[in-house]
Amino acid sequence: MKIIVTSTASTRQEPSLQAFLSECRWDFVPRQGRSIHKLRTLYQADAVVVWEPSGPVLYVEDEKFFFHPSMAKNRLGLYRKKGIQDLMVRVCEIQPGDRILDCTLGLGADAIVAAYFAKTDVVGLESAIPLARVVKWGMKMYSTPFPWLEEAIKRICVIPRDHQSYLAECPGDSFDIVYFDPMFQHPLLKSQPLNPLRKLADHRPLTEDSIEQACRVARKKVVLKERSDSLEFERLGFQKIVRGSNKLIAYGTIDVNPPGSRG
Repeated sequence: MKIIVTSTASTRQEPSLQAFLSECRWDFVPRQGRSIHKLRTLYQADAVVVWEPSGPVLYVEDEKFFFHPSMAKNRLGLYRKKGIQDLMVRVCEIQPGDRILDCTLGLGADAIVAAYFAKTDVVGLESAIPLARVVKWGMKMYSTPFPWLEEAIKRICVIPRDHQSYLAECPGDSFDIVYFDPMFQHPLLKSQPLNPLRKLADHRPLTEDSIEQACRVARKKVVLKERSDSLEFERLGFQKIVRGSNKLIAYGTIDVNPPGSRG
């Protein structure tokens, strides 16, 4: 995929943009008042990244993608204001100090929520390199008046890697929790904001080998988020299914070391 980078008319060649270009190794082209469509056509690019003061925005076909913590902010807000415990946190049994590996980062909402409760760094893997770069730098540049949200976001360590190869290289018990939230094979109708993500995301189903590796790497448990009617839980050997108020979504868990057996 060929990607070019440009900027808004008001954005200068600031150090953060130079660092972004150095890391991504994508070509920069001056905007010169040209539209995204014209730039894409002129340079025969598959996608265009526009560097804005708030962070990079990725344009693919007629969709755009950028980092924003909306769902994480809403979920944490419910906990902080009303004491409503997040279902993912409850299923994962996240404790302060837990090391968490999110194998399918996407926009990073689950990783942000996990980082808030773990109070330590969360490693997020994203195999779609353009998405990983945009989310990583969007997180770096994100600013909010809520310190609790910004602190959680800054704890995410984004790694542009495929989870299969990453897990294979990890020593045993490297993380307390290994988490998967793959793209649903049959998307929910209400997930339209994720359309830009789907255009570039990895749609391959999880493999049994990945789950086996995850069980080796996890000290406590492996967790899978899927549609509640998905057959993936059974296929991949998840032993416990937890459903919340949203009956369309469910979590499957594999307790690698049940509480009574932990040293």
